Amino acid sequence: MPSDDPAPIDPSIARWPRVPRCTDWLALDERGRWWLRDHAGPLPWPRDARGRLDKHGAGPVLHTGLAAFIGRHYRSDASGAWYVQNGPQRVDVTLEAAPWILRLDITDAASWAWQTHTGLPCRVDAAWTDAAGRIWLRTDVGPALLHSNDVPAFAAQLDPENRPPAASGLPAVTLPDLPGSPAQFFGFRPDPGP
Repeated sequence: MPSDDPAPIDPSIARWPRVPRCTDWLALDERGRWWLRDHAGPLPWPRDARGRLDKHGAGPVLHTGLAAFIGRHYRSDASGAWYVQNGPQRVDVTLEAAPWILRLDITDAASWAWQTHTGLPCRVDAAWTDAAGRIWLRTDVGPALLHSNDVPAFAAQLDPENRPPAASGLPAVTLPDLPGSPAQFFGFRPDPGP
């Protein structure tokens, strides 16, 4: 479960309190995939003009056990930085877009289920659109971006005034535009280096 609780989650932290942080090595892309860098590249993790991470010299985490471990230990701190607590070591996560990538399952118009990229069920209470047509969400686990594969299903459920149905858990208001950058609006740090 994500947390901004500074309490240690592993007894090894007390035994080895000065293990250095690991930065610019692990990233979360806008489709909810973890990426590991396989070389020491420029710091911070380079981005293109649209803000996407340059994944040259990196690879996706394909091992389901490792991806599950990362997801179980993924959390945030009070500054809005997201990281994985790996025993006594903090591994900062560079965010391509958002701390959470949400999947949407609409079994029928009256039944919506929201789930994070780590498989954690969540509740959504507000939504915005950005200039690129992406759907940003405020959830009980933190700021999120709707997975691009689920945007068409979400859009198909909106009424003619672009209001979501009650089953979505969202207010029945026209989706407002996201004011400014998502990181500033929601208060997260995409590049959390020390």
